[in-house]
Amino acid sequence: MSRMADRLLDALARSARHSYGGETVSELEHALQCADLARAAGADTELQLACLLHDVGRYAVDPALIADTTEPRRAGPRARGHHEVGADLIAPWVPARVAWCVRMHADAKRYLCATEPAYYDRLSAASRHTLRLQGGVMNAEEARHLREHPWLPDALALRRWDDQAKVPGRATQPLEAWAPLLGRYLGRG
Repeated sequence: MSRMADRLLDALARSARHSYGGETVSELEHALQCADLARAAGADTELQLACLLHDVGRYAVDPALIADTTEPRRAGPRARGHHEVGADLIAPWVPARVAWCVRMHADAKRYLCATEPAYYDRLSAASRHTLRLQGGVMNAEEARHLREHPWLPDALALRRWDDQAKVPGRATQPLEAWAPLLGRYLGRG
């Protein structure tokens, strides 16, 4: 296994100590639930990896770099959304589609709020809060532009699993079960 895969596994393991953005699950529970939901739905391994790592910007980088958090902390002057920072972190090691889905999972929420009126009502209070921090509901031009992207269905699927991955006590595969997938895609460097 590569150093990067080992680092991400370690960061994921440590994320078990942290609540997931005001939700009733830990960051690790959330990641494992999201990845398990993708696997159960028959998603390919790239999309499963994107689901496992979609919040990597929350737990594997300096918190001062993150601007869209529900936790009270001070973001630095160049802070960006966790989805952007996380995608940049993993982009050198994963297929472009994986990094794009990680980058776009917040915009997928914005898109769904714009295109499915009832979607906003199903968001948790924490997700509504971060929606505001992430730019709010997309306008028509933003939605039209995103609609043209060939990987949009993947980002929307990830987003829906993300929304469902907040169930306290839900049984999942252990983190170790995902090590081979991380090793497969992040096996170099």
